[in-house]
Amino acid sequence: MTESTSPSANTVTWWELPVTEVARAKEFYGTVFGWTFTSFGQDEDYAGVEAGGALVGGLYKAPPDSPTAPGVRVYVLVTDLEATLAAVEAAGGSVTKPRTFIAEGMGWWAEIADPDGWWLGLTTDNAARD
Repeated sequence: MTESTSPSANTVTWWELPVTEVARAKEFYGTVFGWTFTSFGQDEDYAGVEAGGALVGGLYKAPPDSPTAPGVRVYVLVTDLEATLAAVEAAGGSVTKPRTFIAEGMGWWAEIADPDGWWLGLTTDNAARD
């Protein structure tokens, strides 16, 4: 993987595609788009997607009861995750998953729902302020 420039704050920085079988999806998307894949440990239900030498998204095994309608997940990079989570709640949304460590060098993520219940991911490279 090659070094790339850092994305700007308040932009989408990651996406995930739901799939039925990760191995079959890797073969398909690798053939169609030339994507390569990276593992995040022992989890066979998830694969990172690399395009143009950069880690840009992921494939995840969708729950068996999920519809097959479009379901791309996106993550927005934020500078201050706790302030953003507070703003979500103040605006009538909810935090569905609080700050969670991803891995060394990859930062933290969280999940929110807007007032209508639609999901959105957040990510940050910044540690929580005390």
